[in-house]
Amino acid sequence: MNDQYEYAEKSLTPRIAQHLIIELFTGRTVQKQEIINVVDETHIERGGLPARARFHHPVTLALSNMKQEGRANNPNPGDGNWFIPSILQDGEGVDDGGVSSEETDLDSERTIGSGESSVYVYYFPAYKHLAELQGKQVWPCKIGKTRYDAIDRVRSQTRTALPEYPIIGLIIKTDKLRLMETTIQGILKLQGKQKQDAPGTEWFITSPSEVEQVYESNFGNS
Repeated sequence: MNDQYEYAEKSLTPRIAQHLIIELFTGRTVQKQEIINVVDETHIERGGLPARARFHHPVTLALSNMKQEGRANNPNPGDGNWFIPSILQDGEGVDDGGVSSEETDLDSERTIGSGESSVYVYYFPAYKHLAELQGKQVWPCKIGKTRYDAIDRVRSQTRTALPEYPIIGLIIKTDKLRLMETTIQGILKLQGKQKQDAPGTEWFITSPSEVEQVYESNFGNS
């Protein structure tokens, strides 16, 4: 659980969904189903509880409210795409002139394994550069999991308010998602590699190659 997450142990509601949509998708045009998938996954991953709604998913209600407020629009409702603009601080306009999708496209340096889900490792170049200057071979890396597209998952976490784009050092495709993430993170914790001062529990002082070695030692023949 992320102790710093404001909505930990709270069921997903339209208000919470709206906050997550703005955080994760500002400046992007995204399929509604992807928004639902990522919002659900992010809320649960951070320690939240599933939605209790029986009829309309909280994301559906959040998007409807946001459209009325000018915080989202779907010019062609039939295609399922929603655009989440950047609201200016004075609230009197939108800025949709952000970085183009071509400039923010991410890719994985290495993808291994097979399966429908993924465990991923990403880091910021400054961390690696500092480690190299200090003669070290490990640096802060985030190890997470997703049942959906790993590159989209990383992009949704890191696209705003950051000084540089992340490097996705490794994607491990798997059908044993929870077991693999828990095993890899657990081994690194036992080795004292968890970054204690990071927000959340998924940052480790490691490297993509080291994570791959842990994977090969435990799942390489499976």
